[in-house]
Amino acid sequence: MHRAAMTSLTTTTAAPTPVVELLDVSRRWRPGILGVAPEVDALRRVTLQLFPGELVVLAGAAGAGKSALLLLATGEVAPTSGVVRWADRDEPSAVRPQRIGARPWEYAFLSVRQAIAFHAGQLLLQDARLHPPTRFLPLLRRVGLHGRSRTRLGELSALDAFRVVVAQGLLARPSLLCCDEPFAFCGPTERAQALQLLRRVAGAGIAVLIATRDAEAIASLGGIDRIVRLRAGRIVRDRPTSGPRPLVPPPSLTGTPARRRVRRITTLARGAEPTIPRVAEERPPV
Repeated sequence: MHRAAMTSLTTTTAAPTPVVELLDVSRRWRPGILGVAPEVDALRRVTLQLFPGELVVLAGAAGAGKSALLLLATGEVAPTSGVVRWADRDEPSAVRPQRIGARPWEYAFLSVRQAIAFHAGQLLLQDARLHPPTRFLPLLRRVGLHGRSRTRLGELSALDAFRVVVAQGLLARPSLLCCDEPFAFCGPTERAQALQLLRRVAGAGIAVLIATRDAEAIASLGGIDRIVRLRAGRIVRDRPTSGPRPLVPPPSLTGTPARRRVRRITTLARGAEPTIPRVAEERPPV
């Protein structure tokens, strides 16, 4: 009995599988459009792992290699040397990674619903297996755009424009969401609310990577798991942030009934999308 008890105590839990893993990765670019400039090192022997549900900030000045790392993490470009793996596989389709910016690129005269529907059509053209949803209102509620489906993109605030690109990124049901300077057009209050939305996305088990030059300002808002700092294409620091991540209030602590606030997207494919809690009424942080 004693030996069995000791065996159970020494049994270790298997480590989670990284959503994406960069192993000794380097990437060389040839800048310019003519292809005559000498090659430069955008990334130099970078090793990085991202796990499900992590919210990680990728910090660095302009030219540090942040965008290059995002392109490698999403599989849009191949490394010059080294290996990139997605959920222990060699194909990014295993995690359906998505890369978003600060605002949608579609024409400003399109409505929110039209922009999301257009993006869903583009996903189907890229990969018919993605099967994005055909109903968008539940998704709009989750990202805080309830009642804005007919609003034109050009009439949206910076925060609501960011909500649109998050909704577009979630259409493919990704396990990895890469955000390239997502708060570029947001003020301090909008930035805090946008980060809260990304916390909710990470809380659904999706790995979120935020590339930014304003890491300190974002980290001061709390809720970040790690800060990875790039300098001249190399990782010079990878450390967890101090203090636990603030918890998203459970449904019972809000005024909206849980049945109405938490829903699931109806999809054409079988299988469930990670549940993203609907954003409650936005209020400026105290």
